[in-house]
Amino acid sequence: MPTTGTTNDAMNAVPRGPGVPRRIDIRCKGYPVVHVDGQPVALKLKRGLALLVYLGELARKVSRTQLAETLWPDAPPDTARARLRRLCHEVNGVLGFDALVGDADTLWLDAMEGGGAPSDVARVRQSAQQLIATPNDARSRESLEHLLTGDSHRVLDGFGLDSDVFSAWLDARRSEQERLVVRALSRAAEHLCASGQPALAAEAAARLIAIDALADLGHAVLLTARSQLGDAAGVEAAYFACADVLRNELGIRPSAYIEAAYAEARAQLTVLPEQRAARPSLSPPIRFADAVDGSVAYLELGGGDTTLVILFGLWSHLEVSWEEPRIRAILDRLARSFRVVLVDRRGTGLSDRADQQQSTRAGVEDIDAVRRALGVEQVWLLGNSVGGAIAIEYASVFPTRVQGLMLYGTSARGTWAPDYPWALTEQQQKKWLHELQSSWGGATSLAQFAPSMANDQATRDWWARMLRQSASKNGIPLLLRALGGMDVCARLPALQVPTLVLQRKGDFIVREGAARYLATHIPGAQLVLLEGDDHPLWYGDTASVLDEMERFVQAHRLVS
Repeated sequence: MPTTGTTNDAMNAVPRGPGVPRRIDIRCKGYPVVHVDGQPVALKLKRGLALLVYLGELARKVSRTQLAETLWPDAPPDTARARLRRLCHEVNGVLGFDALVGDADTLWLDAMEGGGAPSDVARVRQSAQQLIATPNDARSRESLEHLLTGDSHRVLDGFGLDSDVFSAWLDARRSEQERLVVRALSRAAEHLCASGQPALAAEAAARLIAIDALADLGHAVLLTARSQLGDAAGVEAAYFACADVLRNELGIRPSAYIEAAYAEARAQLTVLPEQRAARPSLSPPIRFADAVDGSVAYLELGGGDTTLVILFGLWSHLEVSWEEPRIRAILDRLARSFRVVLVDRRGTGLSDRADQQQSTRAGVEDIDAVRRALGVEQVWLLGNSVGGAIAIEYASVFPTRVQGLMLYGTSARGTWAPDYPWALTEQQQKKWLHELQSSWGGATSLAQFAPSMANDQATRDWWARMLRQSASKNGIPLLLRALGGMDVCARLPALQVPTLVLQRKGDFIVREGAARYLATHIPGAQLVLLEGDDHPLWYGDTASVLDEMERFVQAHRLVS
């Protein structure tokens, strides 16, 4: 039975009495202000405000232990839990009703405005998600208005708490909100340009650039919108403003993507207005699946009877992947035979990044969330690099949900061990982290990942953009720490699904020995060694890789 907090965890206060449900609304873009039934309430308890925002943002039951540690990380556990009980009682007293309710182990926010989003931040998030999913929906104009306000990407601006745990959570939430708003503005700006609404597209693009001055798409759409408006001076101003930002911030020139947009914009200015073509949308068909703690972004192509879920390696971003013609060519070919699904793991790309712990187990949850969203019972899994380790874990945890595994350039363990000498040592991982962070913004490690493309400038530009968009500079340590902690060696002997192991002989990132280890320890696994040095699937001789995959799946279709 739900209760509030006064004396102990099991019996916290008088249960809520009958009556009309109250409505609570939390304004938390800036310093938080609480409204009850449309009227502001003078809640001066700083931790009380933090608690309301925290529960409102998570929008689920949260353990009392977690809340106590978040608000009072330095206090003994019993003391912190006692303070939490008192705080709940005081907050409910100020609000005039039991907004905070719970049971012996958890607490949650009971009263949400209209049963929906309890805060202005959550409403912005809903608007952003709607624009991303269906930009041509009738609600899109209203959603866009929410995002065009100067504080749409803010969360608790000017508010803080003397708690390292709460501060870390808040930093992650701020980053996640900004990333989501940037993504939605990108989607909206491009859609508006493609649908012949250049004035509104320019406004969305300008807002996007104001939030993220390094967003290539924002600059590209602004160039296109200005050209559609016939604004030659605006085109030149937009291009040189972009060039100045990139030079000052990263010491680089505009990417090939920006240069192409600039050239096209200038060319469009010479065409009569009635002859100007709307810029076609470059966005892939992206959808979102609901996981326990956040959403998982995925791209879906094709419509075959067999579903193939693909997980790329450490770096992942669906939109940036879509910009690479070689990746699109691979997806298009596979889509002729399969229902192809490419996934951004939570913590990377377009999936939720706040509060996300990188691990094989989290990756398993991501795959299963996508599987449920697709409405299928079984899938084939194609894992590249880190994605391969996650695919192995999934097949081990849910063997009846996997029809088969295809592992390309996959390592079973992230860190060197005496019985696994093919992975990086801890010292090598630290050196790599330093290289990534010290040269952030450039085409770091491309020569090791794809030797055949190391001197191709267009590829260097794209690789740098992929790294920047996949994760933040400060998020890289979390990714590398997760990579180092991955170990699915113990899972291999128990795998019960058809498995194909593919490996390029000269791959510098994942060595041939790692592939042989997989094939030796997975019962019945088939090993195919291919010529080439490139680690990413989309560089080098991709046709040979795809031929092997298609033959393998077809053979097991015939058997089944």
